[in-house]
Amino acid sequence: MKTTVTLIAPPTAMQPGGYIATAYADRSQPGTSRADLEVQESTAGWTVALRWRAPQAVIDATDNPRQFIDGAALFAPTVKDAPWISMGTPDMPLEGVLWRADRAQPWRVSAQGLGSVQRAEAPAGWTTAARYANGTWQLTFTLPAFAALTVTRQLGFAVWQGAQSERAGLKSVTPGWINL
Repeated sequence: MKTTVTLIAPPTAMQPGGYIATAYADRSQPGTSRADLEVQESTAGWTVALRWRAPQAVIDATDNPRQFIDGAALFAPTVKDAPWISMGTPDMPLEGVLWRADRAQPWRVSAQGLGSVQRAEAPAGWTTAARYANGTWQLTFTLPAFAALTVTRQLGFAVWQGAQSERAGLKSVTPGWINL
């Protein structure tokens, strides 16, 4: 499957804690408005490729405290149609994978609602390959066993542009699940 996805900015009022909702109350436009998505399933598992415009790549932010690292994450519900924008619920969690431009290996992530994302080492064989050129990130996830995606066949993703101070809940996301 190949498609271009229009992304949205999650409502800042939904962010846990008070700082983001107050400091970024006027942030209603996504930093990344569109991303190309290509998904392939095979007997070896899943390959998911994302491509998006990023005028400035941020791989190292140690010299600028106002910048954050570029990143992207894929999520699948463990139960079909679990709430996406709220990162699931305790009874309907999400499973996924997180890539950051400053890290060679991805993380496995899980969530059971806003502010509940947990990181862990990725399963053996989960890899990412990223390349930044001409103002565009090209990222490929290779996921030999992604059970939640295989079962529900629904996928959502998020993109963070560090140069735009995106981090945590400040990101660009799919408006809902993409049915595969």
